[in-house]
This record gives sequence, structure tokens and C-alpha cells, in this order.
Amino acid sequence: MKKLIKSSCSVDKAVVAKSCKSVPGAISRRTFLRNSSLMAGGAALATTVSPVMMKKADAAVAAGGKAEQVKTICTHCSVGCGIIAEVQNGVWTGQEPAFDHPFNKGAHCAKGASIREHGHGERRLKYPTKLVDGKWKKISWDQAINEIGDKLLDIRKTSGPDSVFWLGSAKHSNEQAYLFRKFAAMWGTNNVDHQARICHSTTVAGVANTWGYGAMTNSYNDIHFSKSILLIGSNPTEAHPVALQHIFKAKEENNAPVIVIDPRFTRTAAHANHFLKIRPGTDVAIIWGMMWHIFENGWEDKEFIRQRVYGMNDVMKEVKKWNPAEVERVSGVPEDQVYAAAKAMADNRPGTFIWCMGGTQHTIGNNNTRAYCAFQLALGNMGVSGGGANIFRGHDNVQGATDLGTVQHPARLLWSFSGFVETLVACLGPRLRMGQGSVRRRQL
Repeated sequence: MKKLIKSSCSVDKAVVAKSCKSVPGAISRRTFLRNSSLMAGGAALATTVSPVMMKKADAAVAAGGKAEQVKTICTHCSVGCGIIAEVQNGVWTGQEPAFDHPFNKGAHCAKGASIREHGHGERRLKYPTKLVDGKWKKISWDQAINEIGDKLLDIRKTSGPDSVFWLGSAKHSNEQAYLFRKFAAMWGTNNVDHQARICHSTTVAGVANTWGYGAMTNSYNDIHFSKSILLIGSNPTEAHPVALQHIFKAKEENNAPVIVIDPRFTRTAAHANHFLKIRPGTDVAIIWGMMWHIFENGWEDKEFIRQRVYGMNDVMKEVKKWNPAEVERVSGVPEDQVYAAAKAMADNRPGTFIWCMGGTQHTIGNNNTRAYCAFQLALGNMGVSGGGANIFRGHDNVQGATDLGTVQHPARLLWSFSGFVETLVACLGPRLRMGQGSVRRRQL
């Protein structure tokens, strides 16, 4: 048995030795793989690169005409960033942020970067459609206009003009808003509105009833001069990212403290020096609570109030009721936090007051906005660079569409126009006294 095994082993060795002998012209497996890889790469390269691959590349002229650059404004929100639109044969084909624009200075937010898609996106509806048997069917413009017009006339004949609700848009230009309002009037109704009914109307009413005109008083660039910044119901980190850069500029260059008042710890609150976490709907309570400390410590601007504010004594009587214990009971914010925020605003003037829809979309939205205004009047932060009421809006023409009558109210246009007239009279005539807690117009 041992001899047999030994014999078989010797045979195996002989076979292996014989098989390992070099064959003339043969290559190893490693050499084969290496050479075959080089050949495959060379063949692929030869099919894609010409011998003149190193020559200077020239920009190719796009087929169909030369592209031109047109300066325009982003239509997403109220910031109004500058955009350089690339237009070819009347079609918007590309865009870049404008580096020379004073607002965005070459920056884009995610919304602004997609603005071209509003008009030219592949998923945008570009022709009229009609729902037929559960499916949308393409129809002609003539058919769409005729069918809708006939149906509207039939509704008005049957149910009267007030049976139709005309819904405009804060993205309409002033001219579009004017025509839309006139269209509703021609139809025979005042049932016309747009989204500012819940986002801006409370600001318009509250601010207009305080100092005559319901609009943002300063500008985004003016925030550069703010020594303190208070935001309530506002989250510009997500809603107005470019505007946040102006806030950061004041925070960094002026060492301006940022106070954020919000029920949530937002991304804006993450950058704040003071964060007051209030219960939803307690805006007035927290503002009166801060003003309680301002009046209690004599931080109000007495000379400004004496010269330019009427009715602040009545406001002070109301604020007196909101002591720290009551404010904490209602809003949930401890006294030390309210005191620290009020002191930060009092010690760093001028300070700006920023609010958004978190403060306006309430059943008591008017109360909120009037409290915000009273706060700024108490500190003398109105009528100065770096101060004011900076009201960030969500659409690009909320104010214009509202002022042109798309938001209908029996006194709506009267408020706007009367505020404009009062401003003119203030510049030309004697001092006027407005209502409670309002600014006195001084003869200039």
C-alpha cells in the first residue's frame, strides 16, 4: 500500500513538472490580463478622441440664435432678488443670480433657483384641459373661453352676480390686480379676494390704524443699521433665506442681539441670542410683558413719545396689568427670559421688529400687529434707519395686489388711500392727531 501511494505521488509530480514546462510563444495569465486591458482602453480612446484633441475650445453658437441676458426680479417671495435671465428667441432658457443686486448679491435660495420652471417647466400646464369621463382632455382656447363664459353667464342669470367668487393672487402685478378687480366690478360683485386675506390683511388693518398706512416701513438693506433684531412668528432661515443674510450682517458687524419669539425652536431660533418659547396665540401677552419691564425700568423713549405718539398713556395702563407672573401664566415664558429680551432691545437701539404670518394668521391678528407697533413706538424705533416694522411677506406683490383692491373690504381702499393722503398732509400741513396709540404727524 505504501509503495502504491509513493508511486502515485511520484507520477503526480512528474505530471505537474511536465505541465509547468514553458511552451514557446506562450504567455502567463497575468500578462494576458494586463495586455488585454491596455488594448481595450486604447481601442475605446481611439474611438472617442481625435488627434487634434489639444486644440483651443471655442464656445459653440447654439442653434436657433444668440442668447441674450436680461435683468429681472425673482417672483417667489417679497425679498425681490435679482436674476440674470438667459433668453433665446424670446424663450427663457437659463438663469444666474445677479451679483450686482443689492439684495441677493449673487445668492439664490432653492425657490429662486427654480423660478424659470414657473413659466417653462416641463410639467407646467401649457394649454386648456377639460375633465371628460374622469380624464383630462386637451381642448382649444376658443372652446375653453366659450364654455366658461357661457357657464358664467348662465350662473349669473340664475343665481345673481354675487354667486361667483373671484379669487385673485398676490403674484399678480399691479396692472393685473387692477384689471382683475375691474373685471369683478364689471361682473357686478364685490366678492373678490386673494391670499392676503389671511396673511396680510391683519397687518394692513393693525398697522394702518396705528400710524396711517399698513405696510413695511423700512427695507431689507436697512437692517444693516439695526443694533438689535426681534423676530416673532418669523422663520427667515427657511422662508426668506436671502433676507437672513442681511440679518446676519447686522448681527456680525453691529454685534446686534437677535431675539426670536416662537412656539417652535426653529432654524432661525438656532441663531438667536434670546429665544422665547411662547404658547401659540399669546403674542400680545409676551409683547405686553416685555413692555412691562420697559416702562417699569424707565427704558421708554420719553421724548419721542412726547413729540410723536398719542395715546401711549392708555397703552401703559393696559400693560400695567401684565406683570411677570401673569405673563408667565399665559405665555409660559419665565420672567428672567422676558426681562433679558426686553433689556436687549432697550440697550441696543435702533432695533428692528420683524414679523411674518406666524403673527398675522390668528383670529386676533389685528391685536398682534398693533401690539408690535406699540412696542416699537415705546422704544422710539420708528422713523429711524435700522428700526421700523419690517414685515416679511410670502409673495412678491402682496402689498401691491392688496392696495389695488384685490382684497375687498368696505373700508379697505379707504384705509390705504387715507394713509397716503395723511402722509402728504403731514408734510404740507399742521400737526395731525390720529387715534389711540398712533403717531403724531409733525409739521415739517
